[in-house]
Amino acid sequence: MPAIEVRNASPKDLAVCADLLASRHRRDSARLAFLDPGLGTSNGAAGAIESLLSSPRASTCIAERSGKPIGFLLGERQLLDPREFASLFIPPHSISVPVEGHAVAEGEDAVEVYRALYAELAGRWAFEGFFTHRIGIPAGDPAVQEAWLSLGFGRYMTAATRPAANPVANPRPRALSIERASPEDIDDVVALSDELMAWHWTSPMFWPTLHLTDEAAREFNLAGLRAAETPFFIAYEDGRPIAMQSFLRPGFTPPIINREADVYLFEGVVDRGARGGGIGASLLEHTMAWAAGAGFESCTLHFASGNLSGAPFWLAHGFVPVEHTMERTIDSRVTWARPRV
Repeated sequence: MPAIEVRNASPKDLAVCADLLASRHRRDSARLAFLDPGLGTSNGAAGAIESLLSSPRASTCIAERSGKPIGFLLGERQLLDPREFASLFIPPHSISVPVEGHAVAEGEDAVEVYRALYAELAGRWAFEGFFTHRIGIPAGDPAVQEAWLSLGFGRYMTAATRPAANPVANPRPRALSIERASPEDIDDVVALSDELMAWHWTSPMFWPTLHLTDEAAREFNLAGLRAAETPFFIAYEDGRPIAMQSFLRPGFTPPIINREADVYLFEGVVDRGARGGGIGASLLEHTMAWAAGAGFESCTLHFASGNLSGAPFWLAHGFVPVEHTMERTIDSRVTWARPRV
């Protein structure tokens, strides 16, 4: 079989990349629910990646065999101010390959093609000082996952989706006072959000709890509380706020999902001293009834792969993985620990 050749891509290659992405998305749609059918068309795929392909912060390569395009990879440099709200979730100096930013042609060896593409781009990124690399991959494709595992990536986070109208399994229903929060409840919202951040700081997740972002996070939550379409629900017991689920549109729902019919569950938290008693399920039962009543067909959220309690809870309550965020951190000593020759 002819060898793979990798070349730089430009905005002129939009149609080539769009056709590869649309084909991949149609295959993904055969096994994953709630995917956006529009992304399975060349026009829809082009609309999803056009701005990325022309971004000055992006690098894109195309793999070819005998002159025929068989895959592409697009990564964007993240240059966030450490005080920005997004810095809570994205390393300020990193590379992000979005789930729509890559594809391999049907019938090709995904491991071989992705390894060739990443080898080309990773060298550039590391030379520029970008050592943390992330990629979003569709769930349920063993070959794609193997490609990135073989390159040193591990699963960091999962996006999962459930039908909004499906009943919520709740073997231990809890009588709670559940109220829609208003901007006047911002202190309760911030306290519960801080509780969630503190939980993610613990082992084995080890997510950093930043404080430079406190002001930005408060303003972000205030904007959400003021939004008419997307509520924050707080559960009270004996007048004390003990749990919260907040929603955004489109939030961080991956673009492979049909966002028109989806609502994003941004933060779901139960106070550490009250977990295990059915509070989370009771609150989810309430919020999914709201979502279905508001006309949403699905609900999407993210959970940390290493969350020993959160991941099993969401999976047990109808959420099905649709995307995995894989991450690799290169040893930065390569900048000075060089070969002698």
